[in-house]
Amino acid sequence: MKKINKRRLKYGANNFILIIAAAVIFVLLNLLAAALSEKFPATRVDLTENGMFEIGDATKGVLAELDESGDDVTIYYMKGGDDEDYRVKEVILKYLAASKNLKYEVKYFNRDPAFVQRYTDGTVTEHSLIVDDATKDRHKILNSVDLYEGINTNSDGSAYATVLNVESRITNALDYCISDEDVTVCFLTDHGEPNPAEMGYVLGSENITPTTLSLKNRDVPQECGMLYIISPVYDFTAEEIERLDNYLDRGGSVQIAIEPYFDLPRLESYLAEWGVTLGDNIIAEGDPNYSSMDTQSGLDVIFPQVEEADVNGDLLDSGSRVFATLCRSVNFEQDMLETITCQRLLRTTRYGMSYEMAYDENGEASGLSDGAQGTYALAVYLEKTVGENYDKTARLLVAGTSSLWGVSQYAASVGLDLTGFLMEKNYGNNAFFVGSTYEMLGLNSTRLTISGKSMRVSVNVDALSTAQKRLYRIIFCFALPIIIILAGIAVWLRRRHL
Repeated sequence: MKKINKRRLKYGANNFILIIAAAVIFVLLNLLAAALSEKFPATRVDLTENGMFEIGDATKGVLAELDESGDDVTIYYMKGGDDEDYRVKEVILKYLAASKNLKYEVKYFNRDPAFVQRYTDGTVTEHSLIVDDATKDRHKILNSVDLYEGINTNSDGSAYATVLNVESRITNALDYCISDEDVTVCFLTDHGEPNPAEMGYVLGSENITPTTLSLKNRDVPQECGMLYIISPVYDFTAEEIERLDNYLDRGGSVQIAIEPYFDLPRLESYLAEWGVTLGDNIIAEGDPNYSSMDTQSGLDVIFPQVEEADVNGDLLDSGSRVFATLCRSVNFEQDMLETITCQRLLRTTRYGMSYEMAYDENGEASGLSDGAQGTYALAVYLEKTVGENYDKTARLLVAGTSSLWGVSQYAASVGLDLTGFLMEKNYGNNAFFVGSTYEMLGLNSTRLTISGKSMRVSVNVDALSTAQKRLYRIIFCFALPIIIILAGIAVWLRRRHL
């Protein structure tokens, strides 16, 4: 039987222990590095090609306001049985790195019902975020579905998202919490208008509070910053027109969208006092580069030309096409006193076509006339000097189609469903809606409109700063190889006589 070499056994055991110790140290160093990177978020590096986890200047501006205000704000993550969503957490860590007043805390959704019950104004679910300003006693609840967009379905029926919308939602929530005032807008009812739920959701995500209003028995309240009249089917009463006029005379702001096929003589007569007339027609676009047809409903689709105007600022910046269908032309004739200014917002090309409505002897629509070619305005923006001392400005946006706002009652009746359309970022309707609202309310439209980021990205080493590249080059190209070489020499010296 071969004699066991005790020295070899001893050194072999030592080497095994060293290997295990090295592995343990490596794991501990990784855990320590992960813990330190969470404690010091500024050390974390986003290597995604589009900076998916980075925050922009708009967010940094809101965080600067937070630090200046001194408010005590905490982002709570409602954790369930699973780990935190790493994408959401990576973005939050960027917020923590940029603000000294912002805190982050994990709460267990199922273990802390008393905490959940504090927030009764919304639904708190697993993976929800709660942005809470303890100083002002204001908060916002962000459910996990609010943090993603572009939801698609796999072949097995499972859903996946393609756009990360965390920054937009958290920044809006932070801005709401540290604000001192609420902005309220009103959607007019009682004329067959569609449910404004989708428009209200978009406005709510921009910290604008939507509500409904009837002018049957009351004036427009003082706190109403904007009045929306979207796709009315039935005409206004004389009393409602008077209340609308009184609101504008106080320096109010109104957006009106009127579809074809609906007879609204009183409302259109009032618009005529502003110099605005809507054609009794249907507008199509003759340039195939700016037109299409919806195959399901057979309706013509127009991608209007966007004019230079303050109201169109966000739309022009986005560079996206606006979707419109069932359009009437909108015309403006300057009043003699020149107290009204008008800007054309959207129009056809010079190949636009106007098809006039034809009526039978009973006054019923019987078809369309032959088309007349020309350039036709589809939406205009007007400002009027009002007030006893002419020291106020009334603002009015008039569109000959409600599809710009993601609704069309006639289109829905012939098979074109625009549900979810206003939140579709592939078109510019969202930018038109939100941008025009911000401009007419006098808000800073560049602060809170933050686009989501695609999750279909690759690693970009260029995301590292020069200093970080130099540090990692020293560690991996020099320090680690030298340590390994020295360790190898030490082991060889100890084992060379075995």
